[in-house]
Amino acid sequence: MRHRTLTVSLLAAALAFGFGTASAASGNAANGKAKAAPCEACHGTNGNGIAPNYPALAGQYPDYLVQVLHEYKDGQRTNAIMNGMAAPLSDEDIADLAAFFSSMPSKLSDLHGKISGGN
Repeated sequence: MRHRTLTVSLLAAALAFGFGTASAASGNAANGKAKAAPCEACHGTNGNGIAPNYPALAGQYPDYLVQVLHEYKDGQRTNAIMNGMAAPLSDEDIADLAAFFSSMPSKLSDLHGKISGGN
């Protein structure tokens, strides 16, 4: 009985923590798609960038996208274009954009075989 109570308690805590963090950080991908039109000029309609010097956003971790957009908005990261693009974004806009771009098919890969140093 004691083992069952402990198991049920741990399961309940895990579910509460999992659902709590997921819903707090998630945006609406459909809304993000509508808000992403200005991003297409550099990051492309598919989110994979129009040239190698523009970062691929498709398939990126949503929490990473949220952090980076906040850093551009707050001036912690500096890029003349991105600081201006992020400045008017609300927290909801940022969450929606992150949900949209992270849900898209990605061309991202690791650097295995692409850099020197034993990879």
